Amino acid sequence: MSAAANTENLNCAGEPETLEPHMRDSIKESQILIWIYNMIDEAARVDFEFFLKDGCILCKLMNRIVPNCIPEEEITWEGARSKQKNINNFLKAAEKYGVPKAKLFFPEDLLHLRHLPRVTRCIYALAKIAQSDPSLGEDTPQLGDEPSFLKEGPTKVVIPGHRDTKEVLAQLTSSKEQEQKVKNKHSLYK
Repeated sequence: MSAAANTENLNCAGEPETLEPHMRDSIKESQILIWIYNMIDEAARVDFEFFLKDGCILCKLMNRIVPNCIPEEEITWEGARSKQKNINNFLKAAEKYGVPKAKLFFPEDLLHLRHLPRVTRCIYALAKIAQSDPSLGEDTPQLGDEPSFLKEGPTKVVIPGHRDTKEVLAQLTSSKEQEQKVKNKHSLYK
């Protein structure tokens, strides 16, 4: 086995890697997306990897956890170099916050979508550390929480000119009952 083959299966800490690129965990990815939504109110409109790929969401997430750890002017939206800079800024901030080096990912893992399970593992580790951080407060979203829009309860959507079926049925049955009472009342007096 060549030396290059040996380094391919190492994590960021230089330890042997047991996580393979094909070992994606859709449950953890979903939990992370919901956690991100609850933390920064950003909903994924695309798949997990494309939502995170430019690194901007990750930088915003770190700034929510540790305010101003990544200056806003350093978060850029254009070009491959800016994406790599965003991801590097996130990784530095995450490591400084306490994510173990062995749980970090390489920028290329996300930028070129080479190893998404490492990305998932890193963000999941970050979430676990954040949920036990007393400086964030007791109301800090936790992994596994339902989306915050569900906690508020269902909201009734009012569409002009549209009536809810239950409402229509309730009105029809109540109007028939009233008609019956009126007919019965009048029929007694005749």
